[in-house]
Amino acid sequence: MDIPYLPSLAIFTLALIVAYATSYILAKMWIPAAKYFKLVGKDMNKYGHPEVPEAGGVAVIFGLAFGLFTYLFLKALDGSSQHLTAIYALISTVLLAGFLGFADDILGWKKGIAQKKKALFSTALALPLMTFTLLHSQYNSFSSWGIPLWVYALIIVPIGIVGASNAINMVAGYNGLEAGLGIITLVTLSIKAYMDSNFWIMFMALIGVAALLGFLAFNWYPAKLFPGDSLTYPLGAYIGALVILGNMEIFGALLFPIYYLKLYLYIKAKKIDKIGDIDEFGIPNENNHIEMPSQKIYGVAHIVILLQKKLRGYATERGVVTTLYIFHSLICGIVLSLYLLMY
Repeated sequence: MDIPYLPSLAIFTLALIVAYATSYILAKMWIPAAKYFKLVGKDMNKYGHPEVPEAGGVAVIFGLAFGLFTYLFLKALDGSSQHLTAIYALISTVLLAGFLGFADDILGWKKGIAQKKKALFSTALALPLMTFTLLHSQYNSFSSWGIPLWVYALIIVPIGIVGASNAINMVAGYNGLEAGLGIITLVTLSIKAYMDSNFWIMFMALIGVAALLGFLAFNWYPAKLFPGDSLTYPLGAYIGALVILGNMEIFGALLFPIYYLKLYLYIKAKKIDKIGDIDEFGIPNENNHIEMPSQKIYGVAHIVILLQKKLRGYATERGVVTTLYIFHSLICGIVLSLYLLMY
């Protein structure tokens, strides 16, 4: 029996539905399960610090994986094997990153795995893309600069994957922040891929958006579910992998000013101010307005807290997240505009 032809748009739409539905359903199921196993964390930006289920990023991992596998399966029914190995490398990267993040949420959630160890472990996340790019020289975006394939695959690719996964992990701690910033970044990458006629990368980015939206339904203020490192590591690795596979490394690097600022503040706190534990949390009052935890700024959220207090006299968690959404959207819009001028 002949298999009926499925147009690319139909395949993509079905993959989107699977990614969103899987993430949404699993996130909803994860909430009571996490409570039962006491995998909960305190919501530090709420008065009284209520406990919220942790490690909800597992829903996004499965949403991404099932969405991508659905896309591959339907393309196979259509008789297409195009980008097959690239997408399997992408899935492998997400699953490895998800394992690392979930291990930290489960094994290190009381104490936490040291940041240096996390960075070291996360180098393994680059192995699928390192292997793939070694076998496919056309993905070396810097070949025209005289950079050999082995340098690109063994040095530049790991820097991209490790850098992106750790960057997303550093800017976290507010309801809806990680998923929302991830959605904005992936939408921007999808627009860039569309402009480059790189439609399969556009599809991959939007499948990621669908999975994040399913999770965000439970992570938006007031959050019923926290993402944990189960989200931040795979999300960063996914973004980094798409940037590499889409040959848009410089474009992707320009989308991260918020994360570069956080890295600067982190290094300053560690090296200059000798601060041990660093977080972005504020101190909530009975009205759930948040105050600075100290006189010094150690995170991008602290900058936004001060800005909100100056503009309207008080700061809120939802206001901090919305403001960071706006800042990141402006950055992405500027980068896209600059690319259009050069296009």
